[in-house]
Amino acid sequence: MRSSCKGLVDYIVHTYKYGVEVGVGHFPDVALALVDAGLQVFATDIKPFQYRGLKVIVDDITEPNKPLYAGAELIYALWPPVELVPYMERLAKEMGAALIVKPLSSEYPGGRLIHWEKTTFFLWCPS
Repeated sequence: MRSSCKGLVDYIVHTYKYGVEVGVGHFPDVALALVDAGLQVFATDIKPFQYRGLKVIVDDITEPNKPLYAGAELIYALWPPVELVPYMERLAKEMGAALIVKPLSSEYPGGRLIHWEKTTFFLWCPS
């Protein structure tokens, strides 16, 4: 796992019990680390991916299958295209879940900037 994500994993483990990673792609390390830590986690992507120990469901965040996300306390994404963040915000708000976005270092997607250990990410909390 990239060292820039260790703090994110620690924060999520410390704060949540059930989460969904949006756009897992070719980097399942965070989701797998969360599963290893005992969290209930699954991932989504617009393409089918298979990783041992991680359930990945094909779903499009621009038109999400909302029942999939029911009960999730957290929706999170690593390095998503900035144009997808509003879709994640809307889904998280509708589901009553928090949203964490770990953007590329040059991007500011909104939310509250969090510094946890040596990791920075943006957080939206349910109201």
